[in-house]
Amino acid sequence: MWQRTRSRAAAAGGAHVNEAERWVEFGMYLRQQRDNVGLSRREAARRSKVPESTWKDLETGHKTSYGGVRVLPNPGTEVLAKMATVLELSPEELSKHVGRLTPKNRSSSMTGSRDGVSVLTAKVARLSDRDRHLVESLVDQMLELG
Repeated sequence: MWQRTRSRAAAAGGAHVNEAERWVEFGMYLRQQRDNVGLSRREAARRSKVPESTWKDLETGHKTSYGGVRVLPNPGTEVLAKMATVLELSPEELSKHVGRLTPKNRSSSMTGSRDGVSVLTAKVARLSDRDRHLVESLVDQMLELG
């Protein structure tokens, strides 16, 4: 409960919002909703036709680590709609709680840049060669899925 209050307060005040923290909060919300309808993770996965591993990733707020880097979940709208149905929620209600930063919050966390590209470029430039290659590989994989 403390984390949820803290993030909402940070978002309302325009302070930097940690997207990873928002995913953890979403995971707690998702688990609570699943418990409310009395389903195990396995049963929720079976009914929604969404893999149990996806439920786990979302409930924990992260996916598998790659080279020591935790990857944030990135469910599509179809996945969220299937999950919402099983949780007896509207897709809109579930989507309200998703951990992604809204464009408004994202832009406030990237001050000093028109579109955030120069901020991201500066951050990537500070990484080691190994980590830069990892980031490049992850971005390539994300673009292939998009």
